[in-house]
Amino acid sequence: MPSTPGGAGASRTSMTVAAGRISTVGTRERVLPARVAPPVPGASVATLTHSVSETVQEPPTAPVPRQIPRRYIALGLIVVAICLLGALVIVRDNAPPSTTSTTETFNAASSSLISSMATVPSAVYDAVGVDSPTIPLTDLHPTGSTQIWKASVDGAPAKPVVFFYGAEFAPYAAAERWPLALALSRFGTFGQLGLMQSSPTTAFANLSTFTFWQARYASKYVVLEHVERYSALNPTGAGYLKLEKPKGRQVTAVSHYSSSPTNFALLDVANRWDLNGSSYAPSVLTGMTQDQVAAALTAPTSPLAQALVSSANEISAAICDADGQAPTSVCTSKGVTAADQELKITPPDATLSH
Repeated sequence: MPSTPGGAGASRTSMTVAAGRISTVGTRERVLPARVAPPVPGASVATLTHSVSETVQEPPTAPVPRQIPRRYIALGLIVVAICLLGALVIVRDNAPPSTTSTTETFNAASSSLISSMATVPSAVYDAVGVDSPTIPLTDLHPTGSTQIWKASVDGAPAKPVVFFYGAEFAPYAAAERWPLALALSRFGTFGQLGLMQSSPTTAFANLSTFTFWQARYASKYVVLEHVERYSALNPTGAGYLKLEKPKGRQVTAVSHYSSSPTNFALLDVANRWDLNGSSYAPSVLTGMTQDQVAAALTAPTSPLAQALVSSANEISAAICDADGQAPTSVCTSKGVTAADQELKITPPDATLSH
């Protein structure tokens, strides 16, 4: 009959400690004490047994590590993530576009950079004039046409057109965008302007510049039209990605004034003035960032500032020639007057005064 815990049929087990033996009664097993050697004659009993009062040394307890509160760990991870994100943004903003990409992406110039272009002191324009003793300049060329190219935007009255035909990979186009952006900033404002670097595989590689692709510009005096024919991206090595095509009156400008549809850049100011290539050697931009170029524009004795500002004064004079000498604050300034003399432009008021 099976037994149940605590029931009458449960077996009883007793333990007896006697004469150095431990036995279990009511079980099949018996544990006998181990034999010990007999004591050596004359030896003290104390040497054969441990005192029951002897203290047993326990191993020291390991210190419990202090736990860091979870909120501190979470805060630390957030700080690290923010730092990494900031580093990625800096790398992205300063790295040139990958030439292996198959898609053109727009990298907007900062508002501070656009503002620095628009706020070059008038004293710098006047001090430089068209004087660039270190870096030779190429002047704009009169087209000989008496017909002014005008266009209307959003139903507004027609205004003279400034047309730029370029390509993002081209170093001469990269160079000419700088004085053109400076000059245009005296007649209106850029709402958006892209950052760009010329191709890393051409002469004057990786020049820091702008792109007019997706640029936004507003002016009371002129209309900016632009075509960036090719990208700086060459993913297969067989050719640069196509961006935009000239259309309408732009096609006529390219066929009449460009040395070749694949030579860049062409600047056409209202069908009155044109320039093929750039007004100065692109090499002066080598190794500089956009911010560094912009910073140099405040020093009228800087060779770089002299080249860019001189060219900007000439473009300004050409625009003034096309739009009726407006605004007067620009068109009658000392720097633009010097450019008038260089380009042999006779403003209407000067004719009346004689």
